[in-house]
Amino acid sequence: MKVEKVKGYSMKTIINRRQILVKLYTICVFGICFLTAVYLPVVKKWVLPPTVTVLMSTYNRAAALPTAIESILGQTFTDFEFIIINDGSKDNSDEVIRFYAERDPRIIYLKNRKNKGLIYSLNRGLDKARGRYIARMDDDDKSVAFRLERQVLAMRIYPEITVMGTGILDKDSIPEKNDNIPVIESPDKMELETYFSSGLAHPTIMIRRDFLEKNHIRYNPDYLYAEDCGLYKDILNQGGKLSALNEGLLHFGYISNLWHPDEYYKIQEETFKKIQKEKLAPFFDAPYEMLGTFKSIENKCEILKKMVANNPKKKILNQGALEEMQAMVCANAIDMSRAVFVRHPHWEDHVVINDDGTIFRLDKRSETGKIQKNDDGTVTIYWNQWGPEIYRIQDDKHYVYDEDKNSKLNS
Repeated sequence: MKVEKVKGYSMKTIINRRQILVKLYTICVFGICFLTAVYLPVVKKWVLPPTVTVLMSTYNRAAALPTAIESILGQTFTDFEFIIINDGSKDNSDEVIRFYAERDPRIIYLKNRKNKGLIYSLNRGLDKARGRYIARMDDDDKSVAFRLERQVLAMRIYPEITVMGTGILDKDSIPEKNDNIPVIESPDKMELETYFSSGLAHPTIMIRRDFLEKNHIRYNPDYLYAEDCGLYKDILNQGGKLSALNEGLLHFGYISNLWHPDEYYKIQEETFKKIQKEKLAPFFDAPYEMLGTFKSIENKCEILKKMVANNPKKKILNQGALEEMQAMVCANAIDMSRAVFVRHPHWEDHVVINDDGTIFRLDKRSETGKIQKNDDGTVTIYWNQWGPEIYRIQDDKHYVYDEDKNSKLNS
C-alpha cells in the first residue's frame, strides 16, 4: 500500500504527531486544573488582597478564644484575612490559635515574644494588614455571623464614612438578619458623642485602611487603655467621619467573667480626661472637675452650653447638631439650686430635694427617699432602699454623715 507524503512526511507520521500533541494538551489542561485547585487559595492569600482584615489581639484568654475565633471563621462574608496577635500569653493561647491557623489559611498568626500591650499589638497588626477595610475584634466577644456582610455593605453604600461601628448585644440576645439597606447614625451626632465617651464600641468598628495609610494614623501609645478614643480623635482631626449601623452585630463581653483590675479603669478614665480636655480646648479651658465619662447630665449640659457659644467662631462642629444635643441634654438636667452635696462614708454625691421633700441621688437616680429637717442641726434621710440615716448640716449646701448619731440610731 502506498503511503502519501506531505512535504516530506508520511501521513502516518503526521497522524502520530497529532495524537502526541493531543495527549500533551490533555495532560497540560489537567495539570493546570490540578495546580489551580491546589495552589489558587495560596496564591489568592498572598497575592490578591482580601476585602477585609479582621484584627484581634489576645493575652491569656485561651478559654475565650474558640468562641471569638469561630465567630469570625463562620462569617457569611468570606473574603477576609484574620490577623491574630498573641501578645506574649503565658497560658495555652498559642496552642489554641495554632489549632485554628493550621485548618484555615485565612488566619495570619503573629506572636509577640513578651507582653507588649494592646496598642503595640494592634499597630503590628495594622502594619501587616492588606484588606480594604479593617474590622476590629476582641478576644472575649462574639461576632454575629452576618456582621462583616452587613458592615461591608454599609461601607460600600456610604463611602463618606471612615469608621463604621455597630450596635452591641448581650450574651443571650438573638440577632435577627436584616436584608434592608443599612441605616446608620448621623456622623455629626456621632462626632459629638466622642466629646463625652468613646462613641463607638471598639470591637465593633470597621475602618477604611487607605484613610489610615494616607494620613499616617496608628494607635497612639500616649492614650493608654483609651486607644480607641485617641484613634477616633486623630481620624476626626484629619477630616474622617464616624457612624454606626443601627443593628446589633456583636455580643459584647460574651465571656462575662473576664474583667480588668481596678487600676486599669482608673488609668483609662484619666486617659479619657486627657483626650476630652484636648478636644474641648478650642471651645474653652475645661477645669479638671468637669472632665470624665461618668459625669452628671448637668455637667454635660454646662459643657454643651460653652461649646454652643463658641462654635460659631471656631466652626468645628455642625452648629445645628450641637444645639439639638444641648437642648435634649439640658431638658433632662436638674436645677442645681435644689441640690445639696452629701458626704457618706462610702460615697459622695449631690442629692436633689424636690418641693414635696422627696429626694434622689444625682449620679445614681434609682436611690430615692424623703428628707426631714431636725431641730438639732441635722437631717434624716429615709431611703426607700434601706434604713434611715442622719446627716449633720455643715451649711445650706453641704451635709455630712453623722457617725455618732447613726451608731445610736442602729443600736
